[in-house]
Amino acid sequence: MTKWSRDRLDDYILLPAANGYVSRDTCFFVSHFWHSKDDPDPEGVSLRLHQESLGPQSWNYIWVDWTCTPQSPRTPAEEVYFASTLQTMSAIIRNAAFTWFYPPFEPRLWILYEVAEYALTCDGGIDLFPDIKEYLKHVDEMLTNGVRTTLEKHGYRSTYESDKEFLVSWLELLMLTKKLRLDTLDIRQLFDNLTWHRMAGTLICNTTRGTLHLCRFEGVLELNGVRHTFTPFPNWVFANGKLTLESKPSRDKTLTTANLH
Repeated sequence: MTKWSRDRLDDYILLPAANGYVSRDTCFFVSHFWHSKDDPDPEGVSLRLHQESLGPQSWNYIWVDWTCTPQSPRTPAEEVYFASTLQTMSAIIRNAAFTWFYPPFEPRLWILYEVAEYALTCDGGIDLFPDIKEYLKHVDEMLTNGVRTTLEKHGYRSTYESDKEFLVSWLELLMLTKKLRLDTLDIRQLFDNLTWHRMAGTLICNTTRGTLHLCRFEGVLELNGVRHTFTPFPNWVFANGKLTLESKPSRDKTLTTANLH
């Protein structure tokens, strides 16, 4: 598997990870373990499994982080691009087909998030193969018992604390929308708006369940005037060559949509 390289940018095809550009018929998102810090698949085991699986199928594009995002060491400009990629990955998962070959279970937070994002934003669900069964079980646990309780119970971890805070917020909001019984199309379009309008701290829209008012940096969602809370999204900004956390957004934009459909 080829590592991302700044010297080969002319070989890349850039597509918006949005419905209409990326589809589950033509694009695949590869979910995978990192088996070492410097190379996710040093022996090529996962690569060969995916080649065997995807080879006979019809597709146009494949997205895998090792090849499609800048890897360490990164320049300041690449850090900005990398951070943006992490925040738009949810749209890639929602709008592409999902493929995986997991080794025996380990409590990897990114894997749990990727499985949850795909499973809860598509009507068809996800095939219950043995290597993904434990993650799907924990998605159900998060819906019943809460995100942090489930993560702590099973010891889920991520390499970087900034990743963990972002993923916890995203997972809690995803679980909340399912508990409120928003339909799948409403959920997909709500999260698309969150993904592509990252400066919008407030989102107001109509759904099939009523009027929704979301304040991401305050961790508040109101549906038909009823208030619900989740862990506020961290407001990460890039300054002085590194990501820093703003305690309060410097400006809060409001995005209003007439109807998510």
